[in-house]
Amino acid sequence: MRPYQFLAALLVLAAASQSALAASYRLPENGDSVVGAVTRMKLTYEDTLAGVAEQYSIGYREIVDANPDVDPWLPGDGTVIELPTQYVLPSAPRDGLVINVAEYRLYFYPKDSNRVITFPVGVGRSDFRTPVIETRTVTRIENPSWTPTPAARREHAEMGDILPPVVPAGPENPLGDLAIQLQEPGYFFHGTYKPVGVGQMVSHGCVRLHNAHILTLAEIVPNGTPVYIVNEPIKIGVRYEELYLESHRDLYDDSIDAETLAKVVEEKVQALETEPDWQRVAEVLTDLKGIPERI
Repeated sequence: MRPYQFLAALLVLAAASQSALAASYRLPENGDSVVGAVTRMKLTYEDTLAGVAEQYSIGYREIVDANPDVDPWLPGDGTVIELPTQYVLPSAPRDGLVINVAEYRLYFYPKDSNRVITFPVGVGRSDFRTPVIETRTVTRIENPSWTPTPAARREHAEMGDILPPVVPAGPENPLGDLAIQLQEPGYFFHGTYKPVGVGQMVSHGCVRLHNAHILTLAEIVPNGTPVYIVNEPIKIGVRYEELYLESHRDLYDDSIDAETLAKVVEEKVQALETEPDWQRVAEVLTDLKGIPERI
């Protein structure tokens, strides 16, 4: 992406809507892997965590995990919350699109821009997992129809909702107004008519975004862009020679214990040839707030 193309992309981000304002960061030139900063916000009486999350391009689970002692729906006038807007970049290639299902987040590395743009996403439920794969984007589809899988049709039938073979575009269609088809058969990035599902395990395996965000992606992501879907609940990063640990729940394996997580951290740290504060590591692995912490 040439400089003028990248500027155009940012204008698309700003123009689509207030909720479309994605986070865009310059990549560290020294090879560091932590971007952004955690900020704090004082809420008013009408605020909810879901509303704040959508306004600031944060996923629902992200903001709830970052503020575990706050009622998501009645946080209270004057309550101060943390906005989890700092990220350890996933270990996948900084090329094209990277989705880390464990943090409900998509990262886009525009070509030749030295930047990363990031959006919250919804991912597949435990019985319809978003696959950990390498694939590519194929094309954008406006007003997509949805062809339910046999499993999806059975599930809906059990709830008394008999689906047609093909669900046409409209408010009953879970793909929203726009979809980006992937080479992996049956999988899409797509919009939604239920924005609270962004940042949760809600889909049948597809990656769900706010409608404004999928519109932005369709404008700035060329067909054939590489896609890396990873599951990294534990991320280790470096910023200004300081070591950071970001920890999330493993969405698809709740049997992992603290000892196993500590071994994962130890393996990652050994590769960096540095020694962390292991007491602090234990605290971060226990809290699972999804915020990079210095260790």
